[in-house]
Amino acid sequence: MSTTIRSICCIGAGYVGGPTMAVIADRCPGIQVTVVDLNAERIAAWNDPDRSQLPVYEPGLDAVVG
Repeated sequence: MSTTIRSICCIGAGYVGGPTMAVIADRCPGIQVTVVDLNAERIAAWNDPDRSQLPVYEPGLDAVVG
């Protein structure tokens, strides 16, 4: 029996969850990626159109998120 992943929900938008989900969303456009976090400001920073506001610095991450 084959299972197709259609959506992923990640709890935590910090140093691991945020960048990992950004790469999955970039590389797997057929999967709906949702990230949740208790820190609303962190989620707002990930959604900010100004990529310099990302809450995590990783070289090239701004391009992946964009």
